[in-house]
Amino acid sequence: DRRMKTTVCSILLLLWFGAAFAQDQQDVEKAVEERYGHLEKGKSGFRETWVNPNTDWTTFDKLYLRDAEFQFRDVGPARRSRSTMMNTRQREFGISDEDRLKFEEEVSNVFVEEIQRARNFAVVDVLGPNTLILRGAVLDIISLVPPEAAGRVDVYLSNVGEATLAIELIDASDGEVAAVVAERRKFQSGGGNIDMSMRASSVTAWAEVRRWARREAITLRKELEKTIAGK
Repeated sequence: DRRMKTTVCSILLLLWFGAAFAQDQQDVEKAVEERYGHLEKGKSGFRETWVNPNTDWTTFDKLYLRDAEFQFRDVGPARRSRSTMMNTRQREFGISDEDRLKFEEEVSNVFVEEIQRARNFAVVDVLGPNTLILRGAVLDIISLVPPEAAGRVDVYLSNVGEATLAIELIDASDGEVAAVVAERRKFQSGGGNIDMSMRASSVTAWAEVRRWARREAITLRKELEKTIAGK
């Protein structure tokens, strides 16, 4: 079945991005070339963009959201607290199962909320004609926020983590991939300078994650609106 083959290849490609972006540009391009030879390099608000030159974007007026994939980098178990003698070279910290679930829910909710604000296409629950399937993935997610310290030891960070966002757009009528966009971004405000008035904590970390998700979702919505309008 062609659709099943496309779906399997889609998952493999998205998983490829997590590792490829952690390496270099050549790995990313190699992943795309191996999986989808029909895609060409394009431009969008995302760092990496590949498009199907045969796709007529103006025929789409509906968007079907597939369940997103989330992949966390394995850096060891999450710790509830840290001592002042903790290894100062450690920069990446384990994320608990509870926080992983919360991350997935927070990011998914922000994306769905923002996409539903689109003006020239509707989000639907059933596949049909003139429909794009959107498959998203957040890959190689890492946290740079250490666990709470025993005693008064404050930590200030320029960013609280990072992840690779990868999105596929698939023509529901034939299963052909219409476009792939991806980029790796840090969870940070402004230019990423350390704000000595903002202590790294669970509260500030979640605020930065939501800001990152909102920025990415707005970029996606605007790019879809512009492309579907034929601009």
